[in-house]
Amino acid sequence: DLLVRAPLMPGEEPGGERLVVLEGERADAWWLAGPTPQLVITTAALRRLKGRQLDAVLAHEQGHARARHDWLLHCSAALAAGFPGIPVFTAFREEMHRLVELAADDVASRRFGRLTIALALVGLNEDRGVFGPGPAPGAGLPQRVNRLLTAAPRLTAGRRLRLTAAAALVPVVPVLVAFVPALRALG
Repeated sequence: DLLVRAPLMPGEEPGGERLVVLEGERADAWWLAGPTPQLVITTAALRRLKGRQLDAVLAHEQGHARARHDWLLHCSAALAAGFPGIPVFTAFREEMHRLVELAADDVASRRFGRLTIALALVGLNEDRGVFGPGPAPGAGLPQRVNRLLTAAPRLTAGRRLRLTAAAALVPVVPVLVAFVPALRALG
């Protein structure tokens, strides 16, 4: 059943070995980049996650694969390693890692909902101590979960009306530009 639900990775041919299940006590899932990309998931993750939460994790990893986040991470890591004396590249590498995780969270949340992916992230990481009171290795994870659980900001009705009016006027601008010389010639 899991193999049927596992997403096809970019460049993958149907029928290939796209899913690797590892025996393990640590709940984890990740995308293994390469010429034949594979989704790796541990047996602990399969025991812990069920139904839509498991599907949301699969969609999260598929989001990484489809957007080729491995390239972004490798490029940012190469810059940080190649220019160790320039702190902006180290900060860029750390921020790139955070941003690709947020992007993959968004992919999964659009398909399965923000609460589902947040619960799946908590389920995968609850034994790692990342939700405790002190700093932890996965310090960005609580912020990701909070971001998913916080309602997306909505535009006020007045702002939506102004944006709609501006968008409706955009096609009128080229017409006015074309007719202004003609109107000047007549007047």
